[in-house]
Amino acid sequence: MFLQYHQHLPLKENKIFSLIEISKFIKFNNLFIKFLVVFFVFNVNKAFGYKENYYYEVQFGNFVVGKSHVFIQADSSHIILNSKSKTAGFLDALYKYEGDLYASSVRGNNQWFPKIFSASGIFNNKERSSKLDFENNLVKYKNYPVLDFKKVHPLNQSTLIGVIDPITAFINIIEKINAYQKCDETFKIFDGRRRYDLKIKSLGITLLENDRPKSFNGKVIVCGLKVKPLGGHRLETKWRPNEDKFTDFKIFFGETSLGRTLPVRMELERWFGTIIIRLIRDKL
Repeated sequence: MFLQYHQHLPLKENKIFSLIEISKFIKFNNLFIKFLVVFFVFNVNKAFGYKENYYYEVQFGNFVVGKSHVFIQADSSHIILNSKSKTAGFLDALYKYEGDLYASSVRGNNQWFPKIFSASGIFNNKERSSKLDFENNLVKYKNYPVLDFKKVHPLNQSTLIGVIDPITAFINIIEKINAYQKCDETFKIFDGRRRYDLKIKSLGITLLENDRPKSFNGKVIVCGLKVKPLGGHRLETKWRPNEDKFTDFKIFFGETSLGRTLPVRMELERWFGTIIIRLIRDKL
């Protein structure tokens, strides 16, 4: 979704850029890996006062290129998420990334509100971090390094009123999935650097066949994601968000043997191939 498009480059450069883009996917979509886990833990009637760990793997072709470990504390009114994500295998040697994320959300008036959101990481030996504090429909944020508006689109401060972080958005959408088996919704998102509208659409119910050992097999609810950038995204990019389709970025939700609905798979289609994120079931 946030990846650039480099199809016009020669074949050799295409291969190089494809590896860079996969690493960037793990970097940027560190958040989306966490979305998956939030979907799993968020069943307010059952998830009261517990602490659990979850593990995801990112795959490209036949290679595992990223891993994520998530630790969650939750009860009926408060969810705290801590996670660590990193590149793996050959990609780790070429375009290394390590990142941490913390999110705290609270419940009130039959919905969830963000309190704190922070993300930090090192990509190719360059540090980057964002810290957000939410209160009374407003957000205060701090970035390192600060945004370079010679390289990214400006952030209109008026668009930051009423925003939520991406984790809190997905905590709210899970209620709709539990109640209606659908996920149609739009959220005003700010992650400290990018302001965008996140659009989620129900793509139906289907049967998912396991394509790897330990992967999920059974009925799934499929949700598609699209982004409308509103500020903070790069000025020089080949990404064409208006050309993205809901089917380019899909999340599959299935019911486990424990009777819990959770995301069992995520797929991102790009010019260089398909990136897949899977929950590692034997480590739950």
